[in-house]
Amino acid sequence: MTDVTAPPLQRVLGPLGVTMLTLSVLSPGASVLVAGADILHQAGTGAALAFLLGGLLTLIFTFAQAELGSSFPLAGGDYATIGNTLGPRGGFVQFGVNLLQTPVFIAVSATGVGLYLHVLAPALPAIGIALAALALAAGIALLNIRTGAALTGTFLVIELGALALIALLGFAHPVQSLGAVFTARTAFAGGAAHPVTLAALGLAVAAGSWATSGAGQAIYFSEEMHAPAGVGRLVIMIVLITILCEFVPVLGIVLGAQDLPGVFASDAPFTAFLAERASPLIATLVTLGIIAALFNALVSGLTCYGRYLYSSGRDRIWSGAINRALVRVHPRFGSPWIATLVVAASAVACCFLGLNKLIVLASGCGIAQWVLLNLAGLVGRRRGLTGGPGTYRAPLFPLTHILSLIGSAALAVIAWQDVATGRPGVIAVVTVIVLSLLYHRFVLDRGGVRWTLAGVAGDEAPSIAS
Repeated sequence: MTDVTAPPLQRVLGPLGVTMLTLSVLSPGASVLVAGADILHQAGTGAALAFLLGGLLTLIFTFAQAELGSSFPLAGGDYATIGNTLGPRGGFVQFGVNLLQTPVFIAVSATGVGLYLHVLAPALPAIGIALAALALAAGIALLNIRTGAALTGTFLVIELGALALIALLGFAHPVQSLGAVFTARTAFAGGAAHPVTLAALGLAVAAGSWATSGAGQAIYFSEEMHAPAGVGRLVIMIVLITILCEFVPVLGIVLGAQDLPGVFASDAPFTAFLAERASPLIATLVTLGIIAALFNALVSGLTCYGRYLYSSGRDRIWSGAINRALVRVHPRFGSPWIATLVVAASAVACCFLGLNKLIVLASGCGIAQWVLLNLAGLVGRRRGLTGGPGTYRAPLFPLTHILSLIGSAALAVIAWQDVATGRPGVIAVVTVIVLSLLYHRFVLDRGGVRWTLAGVAGDEAPSIAS
């Protein structure tokens, strides 16, 4: 067998560039304006509380992820950090979960661009817009990552501006009292008001946790950071920024909506709120802001997950020819160009599944991820693999990890009780885990040779067997 060198990624990013890219991937605007609509339906005036509690839950979940990423700042992200603590089998299970959610996440963003732009220009087909957006985003994702960070940063400013406008419209003329928002929670269905049950609030909190997660995606860019060990603290800072950017506009709509039944029961509550509070021009501008947010998430997602697939080639997960192709780095832009294009192509196929099926596939991935990350955090600290000098250490160890595992179990129960989307999502993820274990056992560990992750030593590129 011959060895093929995996060219290293270029260390050209500082904390600001990584923050911009990561916020663009997780997209506070898309989370509020797309996922937030479902949370408003579930929790009504309790939506702001759901985002706040969900965000705090995400913060607790993320402590372990931040420590792992600081100790193993690798482009493979979570599967690499888990593999270096729980072992290759655990890492490959997380790789399988990532492999499911990567094209789904990209396709959700592309489909969202198509749907919202179709509203402004009905003559344009939504699926055609989605595919065109994917092609344009892939082209941008292939550029030098500093150029990509600057472009996504521009879109991010537009996105955050749209969220700030929603918050200001609500805060300028509050109708509900702040106390009532957190104590007298009311939802609306069929024009009738009814109290929000604890079960409904629990589902909304779970959705709020999903909407505020994603800061750990900064780890995918850590091999391109000047000081990669600092990625752990950066992850925590990004979580806090995300909670603030998502909680404030949701609080604004809850405080400022005059026609509560009309706004909260609407299929598009933020659009209904803007129609009530703002002019048609402002409503159109916010819609353009939503499109900018979704396209920004599309570009940044392709940039992020191209690194993840590059890492899978370096770790010899596929056949020799595929591994060699995935680790190719563009000679001018320094980007893993083949891996990025493969991610885009897989997302094209997912675009034809429709938004509902995509949400079903995505719903169970986060729970499995948090379980593996916090188990890895416990094992890594106990074995002295994480939290060393110069790296980020999760506070209150092991309390936050244990609370995260309990919270993950609670979210799994809540998801299983949601027959429409939660339960099929859990079943899909369990199926992927089983298939991943079988692939690891009969393909990667074949012939008595145990598969290991390549990892990175400093700035030197490892070799991969063909």
